[in-house]
Amino acid sequence: MLTISRATSSQIDIDPKITAISAHKIYALEQQYGCGNVVKEKASQLNLLGVTKLLEFARHFRNKTALEYTDRLFKIYGNTYMSRILGYRIYFTCDPTNIKHILSTNFADYDSSKLRGHLFDPITPHGIFTVDGPDWRAIRDQLRIQMSNNRRMCDLAMFEQQFQTFLQRVPPDGQKFDIQDCFINLAIDIQSRFAFGDSIDTLHPSPSPAKKRFAQDLHIIKETIVRDGFRGPLRHFSTKLEFQQSCARARRFIMDYAEREMAKGKSQDSAEGYYLMMGLRDKGADAAQLANQTLSILLANDSIATTLSGIFFLLSQHERVVSKLRQTIMEEIGSKPPTHDQLMKIPYLTHVIHESMRFFPVAPLNARTANKHTVLPSGGGLDGSKPILIRKDDILVFSSWSSHRSEASFGLDPEEFRPERWETLSADVAGFIPFNKGPRLCPGKRYAMIFISYMVVRLLQTFSHVTDYNPGPWIERLSMTLENDNGVLVGLS
Repeated sequence: MLTISRATSSQIDIDPKITAISAHKIYALEQQYGCGNVVKEKASQLNLLGVTKLLEFARHFRNKTALEYTDRLFKIYGNTYMSRILGYRIYFTCDPTNIKHILSTNFADYDSSKLRGHLFDPITPHGIFTVDGPDWRAIRDQLRIQMSNNRRMCDLAMFEQQFQTFLQRVPPDGQKFDIQDCFINLAIDIQSRFAFGDSIDTLHPSPSPAKKRFAQDLHIIKETIVRDGFRGPLRHFSTKLEFQQSCARARRFIMDYAEREMAKGKSQDSAEGYYLMMGLRDKGADAAQLANQTLSILLANDSIATTLSGIFFLLSQHERVVSKLRQTIMEEIGSKPPTHDQLMKIPYLTHVIHESMRFFPVAPLNARTANKHTVLPSGGGLDGSKPILIRKDDILVFSSWSSHRSEASFGLDPEEFRPERWETLSADVAGFIPFNKGPRLCPGKRYAMIFISYMVVRLLQTFSHVTDYNPGPWIERLSMTLENDNGVLVGLS
């Protein structure tokens, strides 16, 4: 039986007995629970089975305008609308109420592995990106336990070592360089050190051939997964040989670490300190599990690079914010490396990070599949205030790129970079999902925030000016996360 409070996003429970019902019963359910018709995207007469729509989306992905395209459609059709692609009903939403419903309130009604599991399966066959239900919960709990101790997990001495290595890549006297490329390398170095106890040294001038090859393979794997995800069925028309070879090499590289870890036995002290493989091994994981979860962490590492790149892209264009943030840092911390407690006591630093994450969300588009008949709380009817009946296997795409630009949530100037807006906003503001929400909240959220904060503090302790050398506006590049296709060209002095 379905129970729903029409004006709220309260818990919805649909009896599995109705999973195979006819069209007239679907209509009856819509009437019974006050559902309204959703706006449908107008289709071209040539849009046979939604093929034209699929090709249009692939074209915008290729032209690096996918986010602009989806945002424009929300302005045309409203915050929630429906389209058809290859016979599937696909609902697009940037409505904070619907996003909360999908990620939190009715989390159990939606799966993600049906959409992305096949993309990740060649590299992490039983990783957190490829499973749902009990298997996903078991992996999530494993990772959450390992990442729950912030002070053990966030080794500030190791952060400082990585910062000093990073400084060697910064040219003198404010000369132009691509700080995004450096942040990408920094992120994979810090994450590999955290994941399996050994940095792969991409910032180092001469990494070992095996580590260099692994970094190249990871890049190929990420690019292929994202490209194929946007292509949909069109992915079957491209060769997979390079991807398959990269997956095989990368998995062998990590399995070597996993097998060495298993040979150590439990409760062995490490000169390198804590790392994920050690913790998972001590909790009974086998070598394959160590490899799967380690690779999952490494595939997700770009979130740190995306955020740091976005921060310095924006700082390069807002001298006032640089000056205010640096003054705050010097007054609160001085010139010495910060402690854990000091990092937590600079509200303006947090405001700058949140505002940058709002501008450039790590995952600007995401999707789920309904695993049962359920209801979205809004988007139906003439004014969009009524619920919408969602049928089993319908696909829901939600855009944090658009929800992060909502005037209702962020004020009348959402296109302006203004960290001060967070003085009156909570990180739980409607539609703000930099680390996802609900049960799939990123288990590494605190780790990422501490590391990002540490790097911003140390860079602004070291440099007082961020010069803008960017040739134009941010051009989207959708990788595993969001990057600037032109790089982030700045000078530090």
